Amino acid sequence: MPLADKTIVITRPQQQSSEIKQRLIDLGASVVAFPLIAIEAPIDEDFCQKQLSKLVDYDTLIFTSRNAVEMMFSALAASASQQPIIKLLKAIQIAAVGKQTAIALEKQGVSVSIVPTAMFNSEALLEQSALQQVVSKRIAIIRGEGGRDLLRSTLLERGAKVDYIDVYRRVCPATNLLPLVKCQAQVGIDIIVLTSVEGVYNLFKLGAGQDWLKHAELLVGSQRMADAVCVFDHQGRVVIADDPSDDQVVNCILDWASSAG
Repeated sequence: MPLADKTIVITRPQQQSSEIKQRLIDLGASVVAFPLIAIEAPIDEDFCQKQLSKLVDYDTLIFTSRNAVEMMFSALAASASQQPIIKLLKAIQIAAVGKQTAIALEKQGVSVSIVPTAMFNSEALLEQSALQQVVSKRIAIIRGEGGRDLLRSTLLERGAKVDYIDVYRRVCPATNLLPLVKCQAQVGIDIIVLTSVEGVYNLFKLGAGQDWLKHAELLVGSQRMADAVCVFDHQGRVVIADDPSDDQVVNCILDWASSAG
């Protein structure tokens, strides 16, 4: 059991943590699920519905996360007038930022034609040939409120007409770190897994003044998240996965455990 005697904190949204939690348990770990992100409907739901009613006007739809897929289809299902649009998506080029996002789309019956094969992030998606020549193309980025601007700004530079459609927002479901403080005091925490920049900010905001957190070992899902950690007075080891997918995180944890002995 390569993760025996390891206590690992997973901070994914509650509805997305069960699979990775079970995989780590099967490898011998003791896993604490402590969501630092919750996914909710956008603030202006009426505006979102208005935008979704015009999906067929676009040449390409880019989905930036599994959350974006699930929340868009949830919004479509909530509006009877939107139902025909789901069938019409088959005529639109669909792009996904990563494998999990593509799988979520395929579960909805939507065929994905653009998806990175290695790194799963905006940079890798922009390297795909189908997004190189986009002059005058109408592109909608389906995302959560306040996401990165790299996709839009780059596609605009390439001549595309780009709109955001915000189908969800991220909130912090925790009000304090008391469960983690107790866990640290009782059995110790070996590593905390963070898979979003917002999760990094929420962790350190809630943990302000916690000396143990300054020295805690962290696993983050990208260099951008590691850069976010640097903003805070953190002195512990930071392990960086290639991307925040379950496969990459699990593999990175196994490497970390092996190197730690």
